[in-house]
Amino acid sequence: MLLLVAGMSIALDAYSHSSMYSDPFKFDDTNEGQPAKLQLMLKAGEISTMNTAATCTNGSASGYPCNNIDLRSFMEKNEMGGGNANLNDIWGWTDPVTGAEIAIVGRTSGTSFVDVSNPDNPVYLGFLPSHNGGVDSWRDIKTYNDHAFIVADLNRNRTHGLQVFDLTQLRNITPGSTLNETAHFGGFGNAHNIAINEDTGYAYIVGSNQCSGGLYMVDISNPTSPTYAGCYSEDQYTHDAQCVVYAGPDTRYFGNEICVAYNEDTITIVDVTNKSNPRQLAREGYSGSQYTHQGWFFDDTHSTLIMNDEQDESRRRINTTSYIWDVSDLDNPREIGRYVGPNRAVDHNLYTKDGYVFESNYRAGLRILDGKDITSGSLSEVAYFDTIPGSNSAQTSGTWSNYVYFESGTVVTSDIGNGLFTLTPDWDAIIGNPDPDPDPDPDPDPDPDPVECIELEDVTPYSNTNTGSYTASGCTMTLTGNIWRATNEIFTLTADSVLTFEFSSNGTGEIHGIGMSQSNTASASRTFKLDGTQNYGNTDFSYTGGTQTFSIPIGEYFTGTGYRLILINDKDSGTENNTTTISNVRLTN
Repeated sequence: MLLLVAGMSIALDAYSHSSMYSDPFKFDDTNEGQPAKLQLMLKAGEISTMNTAATCTNGSASGYPCNNIDLRSFMEKNEMGGGNANLNDIWGWTDPVTGAEIAIVGRTSGTSFVDVSNPDNPVYLGFLPSHNGGVDSWRDIKTYNDHAFIVADLNRNRTHGLQVFDLTQLRNITPGSTLNETAHFGGFGNAHNIAINEDTGYAYIVGSNQCSGGLYMVDISNPTSPTYAGCYSEDQYTHDAQCVVYAGPDTRYFGNEICVAYNEDTITIVDVTNKSNPRQLAREGYSGSQYTHQGWFFDDTHSTLIMNDEQDESRRRINTTSYIWDVSDLDNPREIGRYVGPNRAVDHNLYTKDGYVFESNYRAGLRILDGKDITSGSLSEVAYFDTIPGSNSAQTSGTWSNYVYFESGTVVTSDIGNGLFTLTPDWDAIIGNPDPDPDPDPDPDPDPDPVECIELEDVTPYSNTNTGSYTASGCTMTLTGNIWRATNEIFTLTADSVLTFEFSSNGTGEIHGIGMSQSNTASASRTFKLDGTQNYGNTDFSYTGGTQTFSIPIGEYFTGTGYRLILINDKDSGTENNTTTISNVRLTN
């Protein structure tokens, strides 16, 4: 178990998660918005084919909300074999002989192969049925040495094991073929994910029915004859992982094979150089964790990584949140920041390339984040393509994953209930964009005036708490000692109201936070305690360090007129050296 006390993590003897803790995903297409936009346009005669490229212009590409990403083509799920089966994971392969770029698309009933060398005119090549004909909500694919390695997860297909397919067979195939697996390894049954270290020729099976769900290691150096290599089960169930030959700053482990495992409530770092004796280096949690899902090193320096939590948005009612870690000391990984997105969509798989993060955020689609300031714990959104117009809610439908490593720059993304989107980021616009944080999906009549921050100089004492002091300048206030302050400006809160602000504190007080009030009497239900020692108010949001941006959907907690903004730095006893700084507060309705 990992105990979180005053922002510090303390490892206890027992682990907090089960040995087989299932993924919470369940396909949810309620209030689907307009997922089949191109189908509707086809029926209306607005386009003649689904494979119609569309430049992102004025926030739209063939009706799909976008910014700096162009639509090249869309292929419906029933056009790529497997009947009407939903999509899940996606990966890619480039033929080293022909240069063909192949999207490898996971389906609930098997795997589809689509040639996207011409992104405007993708060609469905063939379909590989699931081993033993099983139907699996989860399928995961990686490649090594011109072979695809496929795992699947659902209790009804516990004999799936590791399916191997020789990708060179696709060179001379008749499009639309039914394919056969090249080899099969049955050392395990169902498995949730697979990670492959292409530098060493080892596959790491995670979330399987072997090795307590931990890192089940397979030697795939001979792709058609995989063999068992080892097991790391100390931290039990692993949901996803990335394994590399370490080239980072921690010289103790330089050149070793290191896996970063995402284990439900922690990131767990394991040295797997010795497959018969893998060694855990670190196991670290973070405040507010709900389901530690997946992550990726930011670059080949292996000093920073970014990860996602699949359940924090829906359970904590927060905007899309991605977690940034400093892993320059492998024994002591540290969370250094959180990126908070513009909407409530759930983040799923993410990957990194050339200084950018590519997030598949279910109903909000593909989002591209600029990582130039990631070592400072900061990211900014520079592009997006939303596959479900009209809905960015915290539900599990929309984009599952993306593949960004084609040399051409083509990006493919899998939409669970719809099909395969082939996209091209507009890098000229992204690199030259003067606004690195463009507005999210635009409304038909967007408000041209940006929301201004709330001035914090015009304030008054609140709730008879006035023994401390404060300084204020423009939209920034720093409070010291035992002091609460309320703005004289009055606000109206609707169900759609969101309070966004930057916050920091030294954590020595009883309540460091923010609130709204219609009177001069403190109310716990209208107070958000972000840091401090006292159990008071709403604690759905937690401060983790540095200057942290919060986005609170305050209208989901209370609404009405006559509210004032309350800034809180509370300490009733002891030396009052506690401080809180709040700045750039914005209220949107």
